[in-house]
Amino acid sequence: MKTKIENIELESIVDVINNLDTDTVLLVVDHVVWSHYSKELILEKIENKKVIFWKAPDGEKVKNITDFQNAVEFFLEKGIHRNAHLVAIGGGAVSDFAGFIAATILRGISWSIVPTTLLSMVDASIGGKVAINSKSGKNLIGAYHMPTNVWICSKFIDTLPETEKNSGMGEVLKYCFLDYSIYDLVIKKAPIEQIIDACAQFKQKLTDEDFKETGIRRILNLGHSFGHALEFIYNLPHGEAVMWGMALVFKVFGTEKNINDIIALKNALNIPGKNPPWFNKEFPIDKIMTYLSKDKKISALSSIDLVLVQDIGNAQVERKTFEEIQAVLETNKDELKKFTF
Repeated sequence: MKTKIENIELESIVDVINNLDTDTVLLVVDHVVWSHYSKELILEKIENKKVIFWKAPDGEKVKNITDFQNAVEFFLEKGIHRNAHLVAIGGGAVSDFAGFIAATILRGISWSIVPTTLLSMVDASIGGKVAINSKSGKNLIGAYHMPTNVWICSKFIDTLPETEKNSGMGEVLKYCFLDYSIYDLVIKKAPIEQIIDACAQFKQKLTDEDFKETGIRRILNLGHSFGHALEFIYNLPHGEAVMWGMALVFKVFGTEKNINDIIALKNALNIPGKNPPWFNKEFPIDKIMTYLSKDKKISALSSIDLVLVQDIGNAQVERKTFEEIQAVLETNKDELKKFTF
């Protein structure tokens, strides 16, 4: 099944939900989004629908087994059926969480997403990967469950905190290395709506070619293996962690051109800050290796697939052993400690 990606106005969200072919709608809505838009989105009483409304904690904190169980039991107690449709309204964490509910409740029901953060508009809402976190790492409990619709409304960006905007820009930066046309849009400072659409369509194309991520879709993991480790170690926003994950990969396995490109793109996207989270501190090799060993992308007990970039638009997946990664980090740890943009 292919997801329909559509740009809509805020005023149309209730209408598109009302037009879903079901009599029962499960809503999972980020509570911060709801605090901003509850007066504009009258979601509790949608015409001709039974609406079951669940407010989610904001951010990654919702992606845990306890909240998952609570939400599932809440929906089941209210009475639902296999033709019910779940709608997630929130950022990437909420769509990951809500999509995992949709994938598992009653062995799977249909679902759609209204992404409300820049990161979710360009990346997290596209592609059908849904998950919650484990104590051992990020997104380790999950499934592939394609949404029916992704309704993108750029107005939500207006009420995003700067940290969330910058996190989204970190994912946009990733796409610039994967596709030259997106790189060109960013360097030329095209309107954000145009950049969002280009990123979403690019990910959709790769998803259509490789839904279960066994081939070309794997390049979308650029920066994510190290990034997920840094996200946990330093409690970073996801997109910022991905950016520093890319920087780390480029520094130890890439080229000087990779570093120059990331600096130029970071400036074009107005992402603030020049120092990585480990700057002037002991580089956390042991912690990074612990998280890498539990990452979803490990290809064997002793190796992991990393995405490297030869040039803009030319990425490939290379298998690296943990021994090789640890050795190169040990060799570069003093230089990494002083690494900055």
